Amino acid sequence: MTDSPPVKQRRRDSYKYYILKQKIVPYMFLLPNLLIFGLFIITPAIIGIYFSFTLFRGLGDTPVFNGLDNYRTLFGDQGFRDAMRNTIFLVAATLPIVFFSSLMLALLLAQPLRAKAFWRATYYWPVMISFIVVGLIWQWILRDSRGLLNGLVVTLGFERLQTLLNPRFAWWSVVFVFTWSRAGYYMIMFLAALLSVPVSLYEAAEIDGANRLQRFLYVTYPVLKPARTMVFILAAMEIFKIYPLVVSFTAGGPFRATVFTVQYIYETAFQYRQVGLASAMSVIMILFVMVFSGVNMYLAKRGGEV
Repeated sequence: MTDSPPVKQRRRDSYKYYILKQKIVPYMFLLPNLLIFGLFIITPAIIGIYFSFTLFRGLGDTPVFNGLDNYRTLFGDQGFRDAMRNTIFLVAATLPIVFFSSLMLALLLAQPLRAKAFWRATYYWPVMISFIVVGLIWQWILRDSRGLLNGLVVTLGFERLQTLLNPRFAWWSVVFVFTWSRAGYYMIMFLAALLSVPVSLYEAAEIDGANRLQRFLYVTYPVLKPARTMVFILAAMEIFKIYPLVVSFTAGGPFRATVFTVQYIYETAFQYRQVGLASAMSVIMILFVMVFSGVNMYLAKRGGEV
């Protein structure tokens, strides 16, 4: 028995509605974000790659194609090499500290504590302050002249400390201040993962005689692998592009000890008006970050431990 034309029409309309609902509507919801991403991320990136192959001094100038000259220049640019080295060392020093401090905070706040909401808000509070303000606050605390720390030291009868005028102290101060500012953010990620661990896993481990350390090593830590990978990559990317904190905190000093890659790119583009050269620096930095993130994601998929 064949269906009547009205029934066939209803089926065709129903199928079209299904296709519209399943295939097209999701992309319509994504379209505003895709447009913003394409307009403000993809398009500037493509323009920056183009500028990296040109001699361009900024607004009012006409880009002149010069091939790979900008990239050749960077191999002899000692300032860029120093900035890249400072950035790599900063990532190597800060990333483990941020990672483990946020993990320890999450483990602490996952325990039954009094006023747990208060402590969570307290540790997360620095995240809500912009990097510019964070840098100004800690500069006021640590600066050599009229700093809060040195004022306290002198009041107690000790000699004034050499703080932000000491390159080593200033460099490690950046590590400390970044950790203070961002540990709460990654703590929330770890805390969300910890609260999703099934209680039955801990009960089974306890029945098998596992102590607290063994439960952490063989139950908690492996289950946190997705969160660990995310925190590791996001924190590394944030450290790579650190700029507002350093500019407001140390301004790259003393003696250029805390000049990192993004600040050097900014100075090259807007102070020395070498936009083409700065674009080449940006391309190299982006490639470096992409390789770093790709290696970590590959190791995570292959079972490598973070």
